[in-house]
Amino acid sequence: MRVSLATLVVVGGFATGLCAAFPKGDLNQDCLVGYPDLTLLATWWLSDPNDTADPNGLVDPNRTGDLDGDDRVDMRDFAVLADRWGRFDCPIVINELLAHSHDTTPDWIELYNISSAPVDLGGWTLSDEADNLAKYRIPDGTIIEPNGYAVFYEDAQFGNPDSSDTLTPFRLSENGEVVYLYSGNDETFPDCLREEAFGASETDTSFGRYRKSTNTWNFVFMSEATPGAANAYPLVGPVVINEIMYRPAGDGDAEYVELLNISNGPVTFFDFETFEPWRFTDDTGIDFSFPTDWPLTIEAGQHVLLVRDTNQVRRSFSIPAQALLFEWDSGRLANSGEKIRLLKPGDVDEAGTRYWIEVDRVNYSDGSHGEEFEDGIDPWPRAADGLGPSLNRLSPRCYGNDPNNWQATIPTPGSAND
Repeated sequence: MRVSLATLVVVGGFATGLCAAFPKGDLNQDCLVGYPDLTLLATWWLSDPNDTADPNGLVDPNRTGDLDGDDRVDMRDFAVLADRWGRFDCPIVINELLAHSHDTTPDWIELYNISSAPVDLGGWTLSDEADNLAKYRIPDGTIIEPNGYAVFYEDAQFGNPDSSDTLTPFRLSENGEVVYLYSGNDETFPDCLREEAFGASETDTSFGRYRKSTNTWNFVFMSEATPGAANAYPLVGPVVINEIMYRPAGDGDAEYVELLNISNGPVTFFDFETFEPWRFTDDTGIDFSFPTDWPLTIEAGQHVLLVRDTNQVRRSFSIPAQALLFEWDSGRLANSGEKIRLLKPGDVDEAGTRYWIEVDRVNYSDGSHGEEFEDGIDPWPRAADGLGPSLNRLSPRCYGNDPNNWQATIPTPGSAND
């Protein structure tokens, strides 16, 4: 049941690894470096870091007082904490939202407290406009407990002109935009700004945060909307990017991308309401539209190959006779890595602009660009970079935009991955 004020839901336990931005020295994970951290450091003084987990279970056991990584808790760690004294990071994230609802249900925005301490959101603001961050003022006394949630609804809060906290009513766009959370001059966390960009969506499909193996986050479609509760798993399918040959060992024109229908029924790459086909795009010039004169339909488990040069792909690889091949008109896959996307038609805005809903995307890399990753290591397999293997998706039904779901192995265009 919805209420007129922010709905608060508390979930127990600490936020293990939920945010890579806890300030160094923030031992108790309250997003502040201060006296509680000094107290913990004193408790752990001259101890073995392996034995320094919080006995009360309030702090991630993987975080210890060993701030300089020398396997001791001593003056060096105290110096690190002192150097970062008073630093903070925003403890609240935009965790999930629904932007495409019908008149019977409202849009909503869910916030989540990643920290180990309650946070008073009174006076913080929500908006969908960078030049006006104060469209909705969160009421005084709105507290999010550790690992708790607050959900704000369009009809009762940020889109309600009769609400005293609504300064400029707004609703979320089903065609995509950016949502902002701003702390303003909050005494504890001043000038914290969170923002989440999202694209076009289908009715009742929410966007939410999903942590990847790289300890980074994607804001993607959820398989189920869960306002006020932990996010569901990302929505995967009905068609996924299943194999990528971005740099063939022989002729570079033998590039291909394989799609796979993982659903239980046929999928047509055409929207009969909009009379628009699905598209495949990349960052460097590929923009392929599927047939419109005779819309493509593939059955459950069937593959489709998108290729740069049909003849060269057939000469270079063993292609099943029943495989479907479509040649894109221009452009080529980037050898260093890029974002590739499968899109289907969304709505048209008042200006006549068509928006596109993302069916699947993969930001692949060649294994040589550590500078683009937080730990300095490019986790994508190098063997796919011109050495013969292709990138093969390990589990088609698992989230695809994560390097831990890909391997470099024998090319199998048009067939099940090796």
